[in-house]
Amino acid sequence: MDLDVESSSISELRSHCESCFPLMDEFVPIREKYVDLLEFSNFNGIPYPLIDPTKKPRRFLADFRYSWSIPLSHDYPLVEREVLSSARVQKVIKKLKEQNDEQKNRAVQFFTEITARLSKFICKCCAYVLYKVFRRLMNKLLVCKEEMEQLKRAEETGVPIVYLPLHRSHLDYLLITWCNWHFGLKLPHIASGDNLNLSGLGWLLRATGAFFIRRRVDPDDERGKDQLYRAILHSYIEQVLGKNMPIEFFLEGTRSRFGKVLTPKNGLISNVVEAVQHGFIKDCYLVPVSYTYDAVVEGIFLHELMGIPKVRESVFGVFRGIFSGFRKSKQCGVVRMHYGRPIRLTEYLSTITASLSNHRTRPVRMTKMSTSFSYRELVPWHRTHSETVDDRTMIRAIGFHVVYEAQMMCSISPVTVVSCLILAKWREKVSRSTFEQDCEWLCEEIISEGGDVVGYQSKRTKGSAIANYAFEKLQSCLKITDDYIAPKETHSSFIQLAYNKNSIICRFSIKSAIAMTIVSRPPGATLSFDEIVEDTLSLCDWLQFEFLFCRPCDNLRELVHNVLSNKEWAHPRRGLLMSEIEEDGFLDAGDFQRDGTLRVRNVKSRETLQFFANLIRPFIQSLYLVSSFVVSERCSADPISDNEVIRSLCQESLAGKIELPFSPLLESINSDSFKNALRILKDKGLLSRNLPNSTARSSNSRIYDLISNLERVLEVK
Repeated sequence: MDLDVESSSISELRSHCESCFPLMDEFVPIREKYVDLLEFSNFNGIPYPLIDPTKKPRRFLADFRYSWSIPLSHDYPLVEREVLSSARVQKVIKKLKEQNDEQKNRAVQFFTEITARLSKFICKCCAYVLYKVFRRLMNKLLVCKEEMEQLKRAEETGVPIVYLPLHRSHLDYLLITWCNWHFGLKLPHIASGDNLNLSGLGWLLRATGAFFIRRRVDPDDERGKDQLYRAILHSYIEQVLGKNMPIEFFLEGTRSRFGKVLTPKNGLISNVVEAVQHGFIKDCYLVPVSYTYDAVVEGIFLHELMGIPKVRESVFGVFRGIFSGFRKSKQCGVVRMHYGRPIRLTEYLSTITASLSNHRTRPVRMTKMSTSFSYRELVPWHRTHSETVDDRTMIRAIGFHVVYEAQMMCSISPVTVVSCLILAKWREKVSRSTFEQDCEWLCEEIISEGGDVVGYQSKRTKGSAIANYAFEKLQSCLKITDDYIAPKETHSSFIQLAYNKNSIICRFSIKSAIAMTIVSRPPGATLSFDEIVEDTLSLCDWLQFEFLFCRPCDNLRELVHNVLSNKEWAHPRRGLLMSEIEEDGFLDAGDFQRDGTLRVRNVKSRETLQFFANLIRPFIQSLYLVSSFVVSERCSADPISDNEVIRSLCQESLAGKIELPFSPLLESINSDSFKNALRILKDKGLLSRNLPNSTARSSNSRIYDLISNLERVLEVK
């Protein structure tokens, strides 16, 4: 059967984290088909799949009529007087030494620089234009109406909503606002970087809800450390929420350059938490949001992934990007929006504080890979081991929790499925029939992990439908004939495929780390359960800036044990592993193998483990490349900027100038992975952190220990 992209394999709305926010006796709505926002105007707003099938659409001037007939019934008051007269701002003005009149002028200037000035007329005009834009860029724009009804119920309580979307594309700024307008929800105030406050364009963004912030508001940053600016921004967020207006900002801080989530930043979420803790607002709802694109309109960030600095946005660049995006019709394909269950911030504060207190862990000595601190085993958002949970730790944990939930509720595109199989299993030529069977297998694996593949219905959809859908989007990366499929042997092709593939890793991150430790052992070797667990936790520690392996409330060690138990990989009949007890014939279905030894069941099981291991192999190779480079003569003995190090490493790796004991995967050569590798080496104390954003050659002996262990993991002979 063809793909039914409006159906989902998940029959109920996601209930968020059951351990932190149990539903108790709450009714969980049944998820019906997704609705296509692009069809709303043709049926005067009636959700497209639910109408009487005999009713025909009225397409004559439909977008114009709909855009002007749908009201914007909510008010969006300016808060200038409240912000400038707030106790926080007045306290800073009095504290500063300069004359108060001068500081008051600066306060007005900062407010003008930040504030949104939402215009209903401009919003209606943009709503009409966006119909034309989205129809050009997308086949469908799908949302779940049951998720929107949850948001409506939350808004009716009078508690403000904070939308926290993942950031993949500049379209992300537009989608929540446009979707809320369709369903009669309040339009959010959207935090935008000041790089988008362009001459001739900034006013338009302000009129549709954007407020501009300096890209960094960290106290150590020269541009962001102005106390008065920070007070104005903080007070502005408080006042907007206090007026019961929603806010939207990206916890990741910037767009993902490599298709996977970024570790969350603390800045704006800390302002929201403080507003609740200090009683300025009683509460607010946090709503994680994520998007599924077949492809982002900007394309891959190839230049940036090669270490070339990003070009600052300009009006000319914006129009050039729009023209480039419009050259190819339906470039984004099918787009899905996912809204999480609205959870009150006060619930986060109480449950996560208790969770972090209960899961406190002492530093543990690593047995396989060198480290100077406890590994990020139970509390990856934790930097100290004090007896109480400080505010910074709690804010970090809330950010990680929200981002983790957002990534896990995201549907998987068929393009991702095909890209994943090409890179992790079939890097050489493969027959179409074999590949199509593997497409079905991987879709079933995703569903078994609680995920959803766009258009795939378990046991009903054929792998050929998934493959053919994706092939249309991947013609620039693949050689496709009637008989076989093979990737094109270019760096850009592998980077494009890797960008697509990386969004699936969150489903299998722990399994991939376990598989990597297993396949690094010789085939047929006896595996120590304890060694596999410790090596897996160590690997997760070294990849802590690449992936979010678990929530703050989860115990990573227990999650690893669960995968290795007889309920999953050590299952007596369908498991990939076999325990020594099972070999003796004593393993019962209820037994739980937590010690002793394991063995890979057969050749097919090892092939499956190899597939999972290959999902994260490029990132381990990137860590090896960086570790080898910083101890070599090619790395400058004098500190140079991280960007120069990364750019040099990308260029020399592609040119084959760096001697390696293995042939690196092309997708392992990218600035995103190299940056995270430098970050973890500095975090572990293996590289000096005396000069921020700079690196010099290192003689730390522990780096050589790390290189030796990485060679073992990468199966270097």
